[in-house]
Amino acid sequence: MKTMTRWVVYNCLLGIALSGHELSANETANLTPVSKSGMWGYIDVHGRFIIDPQFDNAEFFKEDLAAVRIGKKWGFIDRKGKLVIDPHFDFVHSFSDGLALVWVGGKTGKMGWVGGEYGYIDENGRKAILTEFDVADDFSGGMARIWEHGKCGFINKKGEVAIQPQYTFAGRFSEGLASIWIGEAYTADELIEQEIAQYYDEYDSMFMTYDGEVIEWPAGKFGFIDALGTVIIAPEFEFVGEFSEGLANVKRAGNWGYINKAGDFVIAAEYDEAMPFSEGLAQVRIKDKWGYINQAGKTIIKERYQACGSFSHGLARVQVDNKWGYADSKGQIVIKPKYDWAEDNRGALLRVKSSGKWSYINQQGRIVWDNDGE
Repeated sequence: MKTMTRWVVYNCLLGIALSGHELSANETANLTPVSKSGMWGYIDVHGRFIIDPQFDNAEFFKEDLAAVRIGKKWGFIDRKGKLVIDPHFDFVHSFSDGLALVWVGGKTGKMGWVGGEYGYIDENGRKAILTEFDVADDFSGGMARIWEHGKCGFINKKGEVAIQPQYTFAGRFSEGLASIWIGEAYTADELIEQEIAQYYDEYDSMFMTYDGEVIEWPAGKFGFIDALGTVIIAPEFEFVGEFSEGLANVKRAGNWGYINKAGDFVIAAEYDEAMPFSEGLAQVRIKDKWGYINQAGKTIIKERYQACGSFSHGLARVQVDNKWGYADSKGQIVIKPKYDWAEDNRGALLRVKSSGKWSYINQQGRIVWDNDGE
């Protein structure tokens, strides 16, 4: 494992707990971590504890494992609440593509986790990849971004360098392609000094990432490569998102549209902003209002929201008159906008904030749990 000089925090990790209760498949499918008297456990969609609160912190389940903290160390439990990877890490990411980034040593810094030795473990807790790079990212589509001397490349799940570090910036692989930016070089410190986008995640941690729309990039353009590093779509765009449901949101000549994997526009660049597709719909903005279109470019929900999220499990968060609620895929309000903040739907309970207080509500809008200490 290699000492890391800087890392960006992607997730805050919470606390989960064990219980003697025999868990059914339905009970473990939609568990939500909540705090009670300073400890964390899991409740079901009815607000009943399925895994009793007894851990110091934890994360949502991902790939059937969840990170838990006992004292100051992190490990992982399975959906039955069994500790399957002993807590001896100082910081961890959730599993992605069967591997998780873990750190030994280091501390929380202004920009996230700083210092320490890090690498990847498999679902049995075995060291799978020992990193040799300045920074490494979670796996996505069988590849993980790595940075060396200010350049970005990719490793495969064997830990081999599949694409040599050569890009000033690259996105994660999604549906077989990753975005790249070809232009003059910026160092990571220069990017950090200019602008960092941030938003509050579901557990009061800060997700930090470079905001390509705000940074004044040097001369250059965005394109896409495949897993062999072959340029599939030539760099000709001012900015891009990622491929989702066969299309990618891209910006050209100041406007956003959507291209296919051949690089052809299938939805004209006529929007002021556009986001990736999810469940057949994508958020688009015209002037100061947001709505949703389908993959044929047809407006399904007219632009009428101040802001909105992507659809997940049939619901999307929407903002009306500075308040947040939830709408279905036909644009019908399911949960009235009355919250100061609302998070994307995970398929179980919805996390909302009102008057400085966080709560979990069910899919019908009824309060199921008020988290303490948040």
